[in-house]
Amino acid sequence: MLQNMQPIVKITKFVFFNPMQMNQLKFTLILIGFFSVFSCKIDKTTDANVIHIRLGKDPDRINPLVFPNPTAREIYQYIHLPLADYDPVSLELTPILIKKIPQEMVIDTGVYKGGIFFNIELDENTKWDNGSPITAEDYLFTMKAINLPMTNCGKYRDLTKNISAIQIDDSDKKKFKVIFSKDYMLALETTTTIEVYPKYYYDSLNVLEAYNFSDFTENNEAKLKSDSVLVKFAEKFNSNIYSREKICGSGPYKFVSWASDQSIVLEKKADYWGKGSAIASLQQGPDKMIFHIIPDNLAAMTQLKAGAIDLINEVDAGDYESWEADVSMKDKFAFYHPALTKQYMILLNNQDPILKDIKVRKAIAHLLDIDNILTTLEKGKGTRTMAPIHPLKNTYNDELQPIPYDLTKAKELLSDAGWSDSDNNGMLDKQFSGQKKELSFEILISGNELGKRIALLLKENASKVGMDIKISEKEFKVIRTEFVKTRKYQLVPTVISQDLQQWDDMSKWHSENDSPVGSNDMSYRSPETDRLIDQILTTKNDTLRIALYKKIQSQIYDDQPVVFLYAPEERIIISKKWASSSTVKRPGYLANTFKYTGAGIVQAK
Repeated sequence: MLQNMQPIVKITKFVFFNPMQMNQLKFTLILIGFFSVFSCKIDKTTDANVIHIRLGKDPDRINPLVFPNPTAREIYQYIHLPLADYDPVSLELTPILIKKIPQEMVIDTGVYKGGIFFNIELDENTKWDNGSPITAEDYLFTMKAINLPMTNCGKYRDLTKNISAIQIDDSDKKKFKVIFSKDYMLALETTTTIEVYPKYYYDSLNVLEAYNFSDFTENNEAKLKSDSVLVKFAEKFNSNIYSREKICGSGPYKFVSWASDQSIVLEKKADYWGKGSAIASLQQGPDKMIFHIIPDNLAAMTQLKAGAIDLINEVDAGDYESWEADVSMKDKFAFYHPALTKQYMILLNNQDPILKDIKVRKAIAHLLDIDNILTTLEKGKGTRTMAPIHPLKNTYNDELQPIPYDLTKAKELLSDAGWSDSDNNGMLDKQFSGQKKELSFEILISGNELGKRIALLLKENASKVGMDIKISEKEFKVIRTEFVKTRKYQLVPTVISQDLQQWDDMSKWHSENDSPVGSNDMSYRSPETDRLIDQILTTKNDTLRIALYKKIQSQIYDDQPVVFLYAPEERIIISKKWASSSTVKRPGYLANTFKYTGAGIVQAK
């Protein structure tokens, strides 16, 4: 959620400082940054081929199947690999663990007649860390673990539940067939782009081997939950054991250590099966990657300048612009601002008694001057969004009009919703169950600067229309588990990310995923949106499919279940002692492809 939000500068004035106060403030900030450098206990290794990367938050878990989180992705992309992924340069789906991208085949006979299948052949060189080959059994285990209803793999299960069968070649364990009884638009991506886990490591007792893939369906959920063996397996799979302690994959780096809220260390694997490969995901650059968890932006930038950190992404726009304009900085650092497929929005709990009213949700959307934010804060590097698909994609509905900053319109909508200032105290109120209730909300933030600034901006503008907004700051993990997943919240600034696949998974907006383990965190329920999403899943014609995507976005726009803000460009600064590059593929860089040069080395004083 909040962990990927960019720092934001206040657009309107909240606090005024005289020159003496401003000097005192600057001096205080410098002291904070100075002491922060020495309080983070960075491992000052003498090994030159070690890259130091800043993370703004502790990622909580490193397990993409149960926690496909943007911050965690910055780490697990080097540990866990799928059969295929999007090349960072061409953006084409490229084989990683398999010999080639499979072709969709139509089934014209048998029990699955009318469906489709893919023939998969794993690269003969692929191996796990214990030296055993990666086989179809590992793929089958992974898909079983995802489809087991008790595992927290809801996001992937929305996709893999469409797989009807996985058939392994009896004569060659490197070959298998993935079958879909019904045509499915995301069949190829579902088959190839989900990370594959080693069966020997995550299921050493062969628990799932006793069950068929077809056993793990929603229809059998009650029966499966009564199986104590499966329940125990799921509990362990969901636990921190396989998310913070024991982590193993087919990637070029291995997990070494994790000091909570301090650092995470990965090391290059010796005798790696993919050594020397031209495929970006398999390359091994730095001998070691140390991810330093530094929430404070000033401290992080200070350490970057001092040479203690080599890479920072999500850099504040003002810092990025000033550093890039500084000739001395250009000699030491490389600057990148790729357009990543992510966007910012504010979650609204659609089941909240007040936020159930669409007029209230729309009124909140009129309280933010997003154009001014983009111009002043992002320096023009970003695009307004009005729907859940990224503007770079051809499925984006560019006919939707931006919702303007308009306090008068917000007041009108609230009046139409029955809110008025009945006692002339400056606050709007309304009768609920025979009692007068003033119009107020709580917005939860995690300490991130962008979340703070958005909350302050909303609070200030809301007060002008008779609405009170209380700002509450809590840890990101607490917000996610105790408030968002339990729907005990009203407003939360957040970020949503998309992959590079041509067709987007819209399940987040389907009412069936409004559950504690589902992805519909805003509790948005629309029969029309559900119908369109169901229809798009089996629509083959590209023109008709794009039209359906645009209809879905139009419906969501009309319902305003969230406040869409904008799609930012990433801002990344990397020390020139590394030969580096950027990509529109999240998170904007692949550190495993970097090569140590020693150029532009900064000597810490």
